[in-house]
Parts: sequence; structure tokens; C-alpha cells
Amino acid sequence: MIVIVLIILGIIWIGYSYLSVRRIEYTKYAVLKKQHGYEIREYDPFLAAEVVVKGTQKESLRKGFKILFDYISGNNRSQESIKMTAPVTQQSAEKSERIAMTAPVMQEQGEDSHIVSFMMPANYTSDTVPIPMDSSVKIVQKERKKVAVLRFAGYATEEKIKKKQARLKELLKGDGYQILSSFQLALYNPPWTPPFMRRNEVMLLIQ
Repeated sequence: MIVIVLIILGIIWIGYSYLSVRRIEYTKYAVLKKQHGYEIREYDPFLAAEVVVKGTQKESLRKGFKILFDYISGNNRSQESIKMTAPVTQQSAEKSERIAMTAPVMQEQGEDSHIVSFMMPANYTSDTVPIPMDSSVKIVQKERKKVAVLRFAGYATEEKIKKKQARLKELLKGDGYQILSSFQLALYNPPWTPPFMRRNEVMLLIQ
């Protein structure tokens, strides 16, 4: 009896996790090349809401997500609810601002300040996107970019993230790519998603 109940609960868990992201809008990109262990993508321009928060990788992600979730839940001048998009991204703030486009930057994600970001739904423009009430939330235009991406499943623990970052850097170095940014972490799923259904990515801007 217990086994049957557990199976039913497992099916409900998986079904709910699937349905909760089925209609979410994702950042648009084209896969330019599939390499061994990673792929090269080109992302279209998009608007994003972002906030800079202090703390470790885990702490800043939690704080930043809460601030941005409040914004899309109505903490804006229009009191408008904005649809959730994916992924939520995180990047070292201090290092991302010191990128030299003429030389490779091989720095790891820091533990001080991080940028946490949501993509705005495509129906918004810079003129129509709701203005945040929280002054720490900025609306920014993200330009077209080419990135190398390594995808992984399971829980995105700090230890696992560091291992995936090191692996991506190793693969890019071996293939002769020039790295132009610090690491960015992309998380696609709500907290209740089963580990095997989770989609996580580490990415680097490349030449």
C-alpha cells in the first residue's frame, strides 16, 4: 500500500513540475555548433530586469530572486503582474563589469556581488515595460551575443557548479576559443522540480 501511495505521489510530483513550466517563455537562441560536452549558441537581443546583490552564490541568488519576483508580482508603478520567464541567471557583478573585449578574461565567479537577472516577456519594449518601484531593480537591454554553454541536470550545488565551470573552461581552452567574460549560471526550473527533470547551465561569452 505504501509503495502504491509513493508511486502516485511521484507521478503527481513529476506531472505538476512539468505543467508548471510548460507555458513559460524562454530566452531565444540558435545553436551554432555542438561540440563534445558543450554547445555554441547565439542569443537574440532581449530586455531583462536585473539586480545586484551581495553574498555567496547561494545567498545572492535567493535574495536576488525574491527582489525580482516581487517586481514581476506587481511591485512596479503599473502594479502589473508580469509572466515568469526562464532561465533565471546569475553572474559575478564586479568581474562582469571589467571585461576587456580585446583579451580573454579567465576569472571565476566571485563571492561578493552578483547580478541576478530575469528576461522580460517578448511583448514588452523599453517603452512599455513596467517601471520597478524598487530602485535596485534595473531594466537593461541585452545585446546579441555568442556563448559557450555546458548543460547539466540535478541540483545546482555550489560544488557541482564549480566543477561544471572548470570543465567548460577546460573544453574551451582545448578547442582554442577565446573567453570574454566571467561565468554565468542559468537555472530553468522551480525549486520543487525533481532532480532528474532540472535543467541548469553554465556559460561563457566567447570571441
